[in-house]
Amino acid sequence: MPKTQEKPITRNMPDTEAKDTVAAGNPIIKMMQVVWKFCAKSDAKVHEAQTPPAHIEKIVDIPYIDDGNRYHLLDVYYPEKTTEKLPVIIDIHGGGWMYGSKELNEYYCLSLADRGYVVFNLNYRLAPGVTVNEQLQDVAYALKWISENMDNYPCDTNSILLTGDSAGGQLAAFSAVLLQSGELREIFDVADGNMELSALLLTSPFPFMNSKTPFSLYTKILWGRNYKKKSTYKYMNLDEIIDYAQLPPTYLITSSGDALARGQTLKTARLLKSKGVEYKLADYGKIDGKTLGHVFSVLEPFDTAGKTAIDEALAFYRKVIEN
Repeated sequence: MPKTQEKPITRNMPDTEAKDTVAAGNPIIKMMQVVWKFCAKSDAKVHEAQTPPAHIEKIVDIPYIDDGNRYHLLDVYYPEKTTEKLPVIIDIHGGGWMYGSKELNEYYCLSLADRGYVVFNLNYRLAPGVTVNEQLQDVAYALKWISENMDNYPCDTNSILLTGDSAGGQLAAFSAVLLQSGELREIFDVADGNMELSALLLTSPFPFMNSKTPFSLYTKILWGRNYKKKSTYKYMNLDEIIDYAQLPPTYLITSSGDALARGQTLKTARLLKSKGVEYKLADYGKIDGKTLGHVFSVLEPFDTAGKTAIDEALAFYRKVIEN
């Protein structure tokens, strides 16, 4: 398969260092920056202890917007020497909307590719430099680029799974709706990703950002200064946008040790059930005596618990595309 970097989308994008639409001086934002910095160090240690699979073709740092911004890059992974079209997985990393990059999820995505998939691993700009709405704009442009370039890789373009974890789960869930609604795309000012999803995989998602929980004091700020006056204010929760689309079959992963997002994941499951969306909830307890924390399958894809969760999620995807 060609390893050239296809022509990216050209668009004048704001400088992430110069723009501050989320009020970086806000005390809650300052506090969360410390929290995410600590998480980054912890996640890096987890990575260091892992060995990724070999024999994976990796094409890295492909710009999906031609603006020189490192957050507008993506990677593509698939098994070496593959001679057949493979189902597609598009992954959006988590990190509280404020930290992380595609490298955070690299080993997870490589583990997916090792199972026989073409995996696209995305970057997007981070808060407080941009708002959540602008992150959705980035994801939409990445999806558009993928839809226009999938034929350059061994992709089965009729089989596409969009996945994300934690904050990435929110971006994935919202993007799945935006793909189907021109009205919402106009409100959110996002591009048409121009693809049809076969399935959705949400790992510890956080798609209710304007709730009555304490964490909402943080998430609401991420929609920017004067967020209550914005056209997107009425659409900050999944239940406020879900009727604009028919979501594809959806798989949800959480765990008893997922203190951050278990409640949100269970709430998402109840919402999908009420809307008649085909879904499956995998709510894990302990495995091998180990309490499973937030996004355990993404952070530790090679241990028993991670392998189990990934295999069961992909079995769901396979069943969907084979029916």
